[in-house]
Amino acid sequence: MASKIPRPHVRVRQRLGKLRLILAILLLGFVVDGAVELYNYINHSYPLPFASSVFVIGPFVTLTGLVILWIGRSEWDARLSRRFRLAERVFALNIIAIMLAVVVVFWYGTRSTTLIPSWAEGGFGASIVAALVLNFVIYVLVAFDLADVFGKALLLIALGWASVVTIWLGQALAKELGTIVLAIHDRTFDFSPVSASISDIESYFAVAYFLLTIAYLDAYHRSHARAWKSS
Repeated sequence: MASKIPRPHVRVRQRLGKLRLILAILLLGFVVDGAVELYNYINHSYPLPFASSVFVIGPFVTLTGLVILWIGRSEWDARLSRRFRLAERVFALNIIAIMLAVVVVFWYGTRSTTLIPSWAEGGFGASIVAALVLNFVIYVLVAFDLADVFGKALLLIALGWASVVTIWLGQALAKELGTIVLAIHDRTFDFSPVSASISDIESYFAVAYFLLTIAYLDAYHRSHARAWKSS
């Protein structure tokens, strides 16, 4: 018996269904990160114990979305396929930047010396800036073709705002490299002073997550309407 070939409108609905799943996953990450950063902004003196969520939640949520993109890679049209391949390459650069920051911390954390040259601090801060900015670039790439003009504008504004905050944050973290290394040397691994020092800066990411949430809701709504029309 010959296998049934899915009708064109069924394939379109399946493709758009995967896109909505990707958007929903990233939206969930924006809501969680945005809520944490908003809490930090409102309560400057009482940051959450896990204040630096942007360094953990963001990359893992992004990775989950990109895994789904990769699984459905044979279903995207030419334009979306090019956009998503670019997003995956940007994520690879994101991982490289994170690893560079980790290497700097590991190198000085496993050495007895506490003297850290300024170029190492600068490199550490630059790696953090690159990793975070690239993460927001991925968010823009994923939803850009799915949003209308208003949504596209929000995505670009969110990227610009996040870039400014990230540069500010990278400069602050570069100065905290010695504190991080000292906590490793003392075997206390108490990084709460670092979190406390950057929580005020980090809280401004709430604006970017708010803008991304609106843009992604718009993209999700438009993709849902497109799937409905194809049925």
